[in-house]
Amino acid sequence: MQNALKLKYNGCVRIVFLLDITIKKNSPLTLFCSLRCWRRFLRQKRTTFTLTKAYDVLGINEKSVKSMPFEQLALLIESASTLQTVKTLLDRFESRLKVSTAVAPAKNLSSLDNIDHLLKRVASPKKRATPRSSVRSRQAKKVDSVRESNNSLARLSRYPVRVVLCAYMILGHPDAVFSGMGECENTLAKSAQEFVQMFELLIKIILDGPIQSSDEESVSASMKLCTFRSQLAAFDKAWCSYLNCFVVWKVKDARSLEEDLVRAACQLEASMIQTCKLTPEGAGGKLSHDMKAIQHQVIFHINS
Repeated sequence: MQNALKLKYNGCVRIVFLLDITIKKNSPLTLFCSLRCWRRFLRQKRTTFTLTKAYDVLGINEKSVKSMPFEQLALLIESASTLQTVKTLLDRFESRLKVSTAVAPAKNLSSLDNIDHLLKRVASPKKRATPRSSVRSRQAKKVDSVRESNNSLARLSRYPVRVVLCAYMILGHPDAVFSGMGECENTLAKSAQEFVQMFELLIKIILDGPIQSSDEESVSASMKLCTFRSQLAAFDKAWCSYLNCFVVWKVKDARSLEEDLVRAACQLEASMIQTCKLTPEGAGGKLSHDMKAIQHQVIFHINS
């Protein structure tokens, strides 16, 4: 009996001691400021749940994009309100991922994959500024270029909104996106589907709470609880795989386009030589006004 009372007394003393430390660390002014900031945050409707709810209203999901006409889906994806809504949500996912990795690193959130080299491939080119009239030294230009490069890397979003929405375009209308279905296109289509599934499962967990899912990797296929943190890590992993496939396809598509342009330029030049009756040394004779117009037009298209 005495031992039980002694343990109870020691426990009460410890609780009072911890409360005293908490009150000293968090003064009434600090608590008041924290509460005011949280209420302001709620009034601005900036919680992850609110942002996810706003995205859910758009109606962009795996089922809808497959039944939606291509033109309607393209207009929806290119809408300014859609881009802003999706971008705000993706930026929140990025910030939550960084916080989860830094504050409470789990087994699947120990580190973030460095995908800057891939993000630079899909970043939209910025318009060049008008050069200043004053001439600066080469050293100053080099310092400015390095500084601009570092700033651009710091501003790169981990989840570019147009690349994310392109996954839905690939999923719903692959024939309109791809000119042909080769190995590269099939790999991208598969990764896009996996990414969309991970993305929509993350949306579902935010709106409905943690869910039970079967662990397909284990032999017994036991049930595990999918939380926001674990699914956020799975979402990011699927995103890295999809982004890599997207960049590979983009490079291949650009190379194919370049070959088509070179082929078209050669055909134009061959047609000009035949029409204007040109010899390897130059004109076969005096060209008429129409022939000169054809020649100038072909040269202009080839050079541009």
